[in-house]
Amino acid sequence: MPDSGAPACLLCLFRHVCHNAGPQAPLPHAPMALQPELVEVRTGEHVFRQGRPALTVYPLRHGSAKQVYESPLGWRQVTGFSLPGDVLGLEPHEGPVYGTGAIALQDAMVCAVSVESLRTLMQAAPFRETVLEAMRRNAERERVLLVAVGSMRAPQRLAMLLLDLAGEQARRDGNRDGALTLAMSRTDIASLLGLTLETVSRLLSRFASVGLISVRQRHLRIIDRDGLAAVYADLDPAPRQAAARSEAYGGEFGEPRLA
Repeated sequence: MPDSGAPACLLCLFRHVCHNAGPQAPLPHAPMALQPELVEVRTGEHVFRQGRPALTVYPLRHGSAKQVYESPLGWRQVTGFSLPGDVLGLEPHEGPVYGTGAIALQDAMVCAVSVESLRTLMQAAPFRETVLEAMRRNAERERVLLVAVGSMRAPQRLAMLLLDLAGEQARRDGNRDGALTLAMSRTDIASLLGLTLETVSRLLSRFASVGLISVRQRHLRIIDRDGLAAVYADLDPAPRQAAARSEAYGGEFGEPRLA
């Protein structure tokens, strides 16, 4: 059944060619229309597994998911988080198999769109540009994460993630009050940022103690966005604030960079 009130449909790449999205402005010269199967995925279940044939992409309708890469040696690394409106399995370099796995962080619903349908729709220039723009945005976020993990200290990495999540929420629903519900666990955050669980928990507490955020279980609000941005940029916005933060962090802002 169409669900024109679903916010995720308004963000989905396929919204102008999908019957599930309800009434939308049609895509000019679209080669086909979609009515994809809706698939429910329970918390902790795979949407798809790494290494399996990449035959389908999955717009995320409700819920959230994480991408996990497993190395040949068995190391597991969270590589990203997806929110409603994102398309799981959409990769810039199309390959025969999925390069990562996608796991539901909470009960979720996805639409199943075949790769063949995606290829057909890509023949339409407006749709193709929309897909490429989404890929460019995702690639830029991945580059920022790569630099953060490779070059930045622990507080900068966490500040970067919180600002990124807040920015994505604002892009989706226009909500700029800084309120976030973290579907991902602190263990997943630690894996994404290349930190330990203890470091993530300690930094969240310290961010809260100096008035950058408030946090209650998985409900988090950014109180001082400029201050958090200053942590990300490794700046001291004001001597008094810098001194308070240095004391609260036990000197962590002055420690050598983490590998």
